[in-house]
Amino acid sequence: MGSDGTGSDRVRTPAEELWDFEESIQITRDSLLDARRLSDGKTVYLKYVSKDSPEVEIGQYFYSPELRDDPWNRCLPLLEVLRQESDPDNVILVIPWLRRIDSPDPASVRECADLVQQTLEGLAFMHEHKVAHRDCAWGNIMMDGRRLFPSGWHPQHWEVLPNGRSMKGGEPSRTAVGGVRYYFIDFGISSHNEDQVVGVDGQEPAPELSDTVPYDPYKLDVYILGMAYWHFLIERYYGGLDFLLPLIDYMTPLKPSERPSAAEALEKWKIVAKGLSFSALSQRLQPKHQGTESSFSQLVKDLSYRIRYFWWTTTTPNRSNRPLP
Repeated sequence: MGSDGTGSDRVRTPAEELWDFEESIQITRDSLLDARRLSDGKTVYLKYVSKDSPEVEIGQYFYSPELRDDPWNRCLPLLEVLRQESDPDNVILVIPWLRRIDSPDPASVRECADLVQQTLEGLAFMHEHKVAHRDCAWGNIMMDGRRLFPSGWHPQHWEVLPNGRSMKGGEPSRTAVGGVRYYFIDFGISSHNEDQVVGVDGQEPAPELSDTVPYDPYKLDVYILGMAYWHFLIERYYGGLDFLLPLIDYMTPLKPSERPSAAEALEKWKIVAKGLSFSALSQRLQPKHQGTESSFSQLVKDLSYRIRYFWWTTTTPNRSNRPLP
């Protein structure tokens, strides 16, 4: 039996050692499994869906040679569609190995601004190609975390290494690695070339949702993404992000007719972003779930972060606009 990994000489129990191996990790979603692609050895996910799911047609459309490398394309790449003669009504989607956007949380104003920039560009791109996501809540936005975690993570348990061992060290920094790229996932209720739709599914209870009264899915997307900024950014941090409030208000009127298009929301954001100084962008943010800090602790941590931020931004090129290979 080994030590407990904390530097002490305490001998770990067999039960503790059992939970430090991959075999102890349970599968959390039956319809989503991990695999290793033989062609290049990369970890991917396999998703089991109906052959008629919008995810198939829309995924193939956005991963077409004409669109896949567009820097504004933030749609989850659909690498392959596997079909089985024994199960003709369903298919298996091969999709990239991504990570939740709160694992870790954005640590600065700059990192939150990058999230807003990329997702607004991505939504405007989708709408330009007549695709409405209809569920673009923050839970359906993920990131390519490979630069943050070069040793990887376990696909079924993101807090441990691929072999099931515990991760060591503090939370990695998006800014230190030149940024991350964000992707919209889960196009299961999305629509293509439809200006009016019905349906009440989705994570965000938008006011116009109805099973009987048609509504504009593009204006719905703008509302949902605006609320995603509210839930994921404004509600989760102790200050520092009030500059987003005018944008959120602009995107989330209760009446769909009063909302902007995604392209107009992006232009509004560009005006807001131009007003963010270097000092504002380098401000460290504190998630509420970490609790409050004393004034002295906050001062020390803020100063330390600004020094590291200056070093990162002057020595590391921005890589967040590079699509997944």
